[in-house]
Amino acid sequence: MNISGKEAGAAASTSTSASTNAGASVGASARAGSIRTLITSRLTSGGGASFLINSIGMGLAMLLQIALARILGVKDYGIYAFVTTVVTFMVFPAKLGFDTTTVKLVSAYRVKGDWPLIKGLLRRSNQIGLTLSILAAIIGIAVVAWMDWGSGGQGSGEGHAKTFAYIAGFAAIPLLTLATLRQSALQAMKDALFAQMPEKIIRPVLTIAFVAALGGAGVELSAAIALLCYLLATAVTYVIGAIVLNKRIGAQTAAVAASYETRGWLRLSSSLMVNAGMYLILGQLNVLMMGFMRGETESGLFSAAVRLAVLVSFMLTAVNMTASPLVSEKFAKGDMAGLQRVCIRTGRIGFAFAAVVFAYFVVLGHWTLGLFGPEFTQAYPSLLILAFGQLFSAYCGQNGTVATMTGRQNALTKILIAAAVVNAALNALLIPMLGMLGGALAATLSIIVWNSAAVLLVSRKPGVQTLAWAPKLAFARKRRNDS
Repeated sequence: MNISGKEAGAAASTSTSASTNAGASVGASARAGSIRTLITSRLTSGGGASFLINSIGMGLAMLLQIALARILGVKDYGIYAFVTTVVTFMVFPAKLGFDTTTVKLVSAYRVKGDWPLIKGLLRRSNQIGLTLSILAAIIGIAVVAWMDWGSGGQGSGEGHAKTFAYIAGFAAIPLLTLATLRQSALQAMKDALFAQMPEKIIRPVLTIAFVAALGGAGVELSAAIALLCYLLATAVTYVIGAIVLNKRIGAQTAAVAASYETRGWLRLSSSLMVNAGMYLILGQLNVLMMGFMRGETESGLFSAAVRLAVLVSFMLTAVNMTASPLVSEKFAKGDMAGLQRVCIRTGRIGFAFAAVVFAYFVVLGHWTLGLFGPEFTQAYPSLLILAFGQLFSAYCGQNGTVATMTGRQNALTKILIAAAVVNAALNALLIPMLGMLGGALAATLSIIVWNSAAVLLVSRKPGVQTLAWAPKLAFARKRRNDS
């Protein structure tokens, strides 16, 4: 509407104000709609393959655990679950943070067409990873062998069988380390399908196929046999992944000489390793300490509850893969309102899914644990406590992602370290007294501590609220905007 003349000023003031408010409302609605559209498109296009593979992979992993628990029995399954947890902790320092470094740097080098540095980074990371992983495997095998046979070979047959299980698990450490680095390289090349398919789909399928084949051939199955099958499946999937990676980048790297920036790579990988280590401790330390304090059998029961509880926050983790680049993009543009909308939309998607899964476990968690075997229903109270912790984490939204993508990663590191210390202390205090309940309480309390602190961290700077729903805060913002 065009109005000219000073005499129309007073009359136009009210009309202009109304139209401005209406325009702002329409603009806000349009921006919210565009955020929804952008999130949906990212989930259905770029993140679709990754989300699908992760979903199928998690389902297959769960079926593998149920099948092994049924086939091996609670005792041998407990050994299998505990050994694989120990192996996970040993692989972590062996890769030295080069998995995250590879994703970060190869993506940047690829944009610049700097194939010599890509070749150098992949070669150096594999050299370092292979050296450290072999060292970790040798140390692990030497320790368990000494504990079993060091007293003059007087160990029992049962003790020897457990030792063979550990040796088979530790032998997989170099292959797992190199497979992780190869997976990161393919992820950086935006090949989500082959980056994740070997480990998330092919390996669990081969593991259970090998176990079933040996069982059908009359071999007496045990934790050691299952871990040997796991080792063989890991070797096969590593070869498949290595062939795919070579075909993906072989033509670009074959004709160039490798360039190295080893010191810079080591500095970056070491710093990135800290946060990843804290997440690993917060997620798996209770299973490890349960095994040391209460034995592999109870650790196996507890491990089943931990694996199920993770399903509660699965959607938030999947959505975070889409949210991370959006958060970075909005922050780089200074679009704080857009950043807030991304956090709210993705946070609510993740929390809604978490609430449904949590309700499922409240009603049918006892039955679901029974799928592993009748003994596993003992872990039902622990499952509910662990699931609540994951529900709380989902309610708190992408606080860790926002902190990392907006330059608050150092403060987040301090929070995670403090939470890991709290977790370890609570495990040491509660597990001897309460067993699985103690481990579940320790894990959930540490989740509540670090998520609450991270929510406060990002709410102060950069000033983003990541909670799925916070009516009072939203009302306060609306009042400030209206004023």
